[in-house]
Amino acid sequence: MNISLPSASQLLFRFGAVQLTQVATPSEMLPIEPELLVAAAAGKPLNDWEPEQVETAVATLARIADVVTRARSEVSFYLRFRPANEDAPAWVADDLAEIARYHLYDDAGHENSTVRVIYKDVIRRLEALAAEDKERGAAEGGQSRFEITSNPRLMSRRTLRAL
Repeated sequence: MNISLPSASQLLFRFGAVQLTQVATPSEMLPIEPELLVAAAAGKPLNDWEPEQVETAVATLARIADVVTRARSEVSFYLRFRPANEDAPAWVADDLAEIARYHLYDDAGHENSTVRVIYKDVIRRLEALAAEDKERGAAEGGQSRFEITSNPRLMSRRTLRAL
C-alpha cells in the first residue's frame, strides 16, 4: 500500500514556517530564523548562514523527518487490515501531516489545544476505517483466507516395511 509522505517543505507551507520552526527546533539548540529552515528544506545553498545555525536547521529537519516516520507507522497500524493492492483513501495523506504536527507538539500540547483535538479526530477516523476494513473480512496484511500448509509425510507403512 502506498502512502504519500509529506515533505518538510510541505509541512512548513501548510502549518507556517514561523510556528513550525519554533516547535521543531530541538530545545537544546539556539533558535533559528524560519527563512533558514525553509531554505534548508528546499535544498537551497546555505552559505550565507552561520555554521551553528545551519547545524540547527539540519537537526530540525531531522526531527521533522523523524515525526513523519512516526506518523507513517501510526497510520500503517490502522491500515493493517487493508488489502495490499488497495490504496488508502485520499484523506489519509492530509491526516498523516496532522499526526506529524501533533508529534512535534506532543511535549508542549495541552489537553484542549487545537493540535490535540485535531489529532484525536484523526485517530477516530482511522479507527473507523480499520473497523470497516476488518468487517469486510480482511485480516492483517490484507489476507482474508486462512490456509494451512504442511510438509509431505516422510514415514509410512510402505517406507518402513523394509525395517
